[in-house]
Amino acid sequence: MVAKELGVSKKDVHEMESRMSAQDMTFDLSPDDDMRDGQLVAPVLYLQDRNSDFAGDIEEDNWDNHAVDKLSFALEKLDERSQHIIRARWLNDDNKATLQELANQYGVSAERVRQLEKNAMKKLRLAIEA
Repeated sequence: MVAKELGVSKKDVHEMESRMSAQDMTFDLSPDDDMRDGQLVAPVLYLQDRNSDFAGDIEEDNWDNHAVDKLSFALEKLDERSQHIIRARWLNDDNKATLQELANQYGVSAERVRQLEKNAMKKLRLAIEA
């Protein structure tokens, strides 16, 4: 009869009755919380994700972006040949160049490429630390 007056199904009325007759439960833990099977029962315990560190993840992403920006800025301060050597030796994930390959490309010795690389790395470190 209530369902007919409200224009809803009997199922909806039964569901609403069960919701209205249910006891309220606090969200947070309180001193008088129920213990069931030796476990505290409170919604807050089921909703927390203790494995997630959302703030830490954002901070790490921000730090990574900051580091990439500083490295990019520092690389721009190097001459073109030094930039190419650093990128070919350290920043190319697919196929890192050897000293000899770069030596052949620039017409110098592998030792000279190593020296150029060492000097470029020193300049990068100084620029990043500044």
